[in-house]
Amino acid sequence: MAWLALFPITSVDAYYHLATGRRILADRAIPARGVGSATRKDAAWHDNEWGFQAIAAAIGRTERDPDGVVVLTPAGRAGLILLRAGALAATLALLSAQLRRASVGLVGRALAVWLAAFLMFGNLFWDIRPQILSYLAFAAIAYALERARSGSVLALASAVAIVGAWANVHGAFVLGIGLIACEAAGAWLEAVRGQGPKRAAWRLTAAAALSPAAACVNPLGVAQLTHPFLYMARPEIFAGNNEWSRPDLTHLPLLDLTVVVLAAALIAGARPRAGLLLRAAVFGAMFLTAIRHLPFAALTLVPLTAVALSGIDPARRPRVLTRAWLPAAAAVAIVALSGAKFIGLRPRFAERPSRPLPEREVRFLARAGVGGSGFNAYRFGGFLMLRLYPREAVFMDGRNDLYGAFRSEVYEPILAARPGWQEMLREAVARYDVRWVLIDGTEPLAAALADDPGWRRVGGAELGGGEREADGIVLFVRAGS
Repeated sequence: MAWLALFPITSVDAYYHLATGRRILADRAIPARGVGSATRKDAAWHDNEWGFQAIAAAIGRTERDPDGVVVLTPAGRAGLILLRAGALAATLALLSAQLRRASVGLVGRALAVWLAAFLMFGNLFWDIRPQILSYLAFAAIAYALERARSGSVLALASAVAIVGAWANVHGAFVLGIGLIACEAAGAWLEAVRGQGPKRAAWRLTAAAALSPAAACVNPLGVAQLTHPFLYMARPEIFAGNNEWSRPDLTHLPLLDLTVVVLAAALIAGARPRAGLLLRAAVFGAMFLTAIRHLPFAALTLVPLTAVALSGIDPARRPRVLTRAWLPAAAAVAIVALSGAKFIGLRPRFAERPSRPLPEREVRFLARAGVGGSGFNAYRFGGFLMLRLYPREAVFMDGRNDLYGAFRSEVYEPILAARPGWQEMLREAVARYDVRWVLIDGTEPLAAALADDPGWRRVGGAELGGGEREADGIVLFVRAGS
């Protein structure tokens, strides 16, 4: 599975993380303001992903090319792609180790790893973003909790320590606290029913209580713990973001089939422990609120399904489950139902964004010495932050928590050329020294500026290509710039 993860860097968010990581390493400090942004460079900003950004920048080495823009070196690209592959491999290895301790057989573990991988295997999840380390930390805590069932206090301490380390990498560390809390609640249910010792329940409860404190032991202190909750309390931050949209279960046949198999196992008499059931219920419900939570749902649903299938009484086990051909058929069905069409067997250490990025345009800006800041398409923000590093030149980028209402009140009205946009753009030009506009040609602003004598479109010949380019990106420079 790690070999299959050696595909190109596709997420534009990777550039923003690399640019911020470069600043962290250069300044030896976590930024407390909106660095890289012309419009929010002095605004307070909480960078709760600083740990991942520093790691990514250290691995993803960069250089300044002859045009004067910052690019990843071949070794830097390979390093980042190998980081992803390593995180995926470690996550799946920990899942397998967890299932081994839960007495799931070798074939069952192999199929479970295969199923989890293809449930999660998509560019939305496994790309150069902090989430890849969140999946690894989540699997590590699940494994530690399985070890703790044998009475290991050290395993519980390691689970708490993982939460503390995770808090420096990504805001999803709160899910690790939730995972320990689910296990504690399950242990209490077992204790009440006389199926488990109260000592284990007390230990898990103590671990769940200590985890938030561990998350505060970092350079940002208690603010790191409270930030994810403040983020969730501001819906304007993630409104309109596809990752936060509700999943359409009709387009997730592999997940649907997994739930059906689990239900069949429960009907056949499987009785997995309460902690596993609670995890799957809690993180499954969380997934129903946003597609981005699918990997966490998979990392709880798959172990539950594997344990349930292995726990069916042999006397009640359907005969089909004993067939020698079943594992191979199941593996093929998993791949077929996953819809993972992009997977290839040849490693590709390259950058291949899902949509074109303005490589020619940003090089023109650097060669021509066009200064000031620019009004840019949202998806270009992080890319421009890295290519133009260390300039603070972007108008808008992917840090929605930094921009807040600015996106809906200023950025979007100008981009959509809504009534009054000319005055808003003139004010932005004066306030932020906007000298260029770099957007998709389909945006209303592109058509509006084409008729504005104060702006000149840079032609294809000036960019080093033909007059008509397939990428659909347009660049305007302000008269006199």
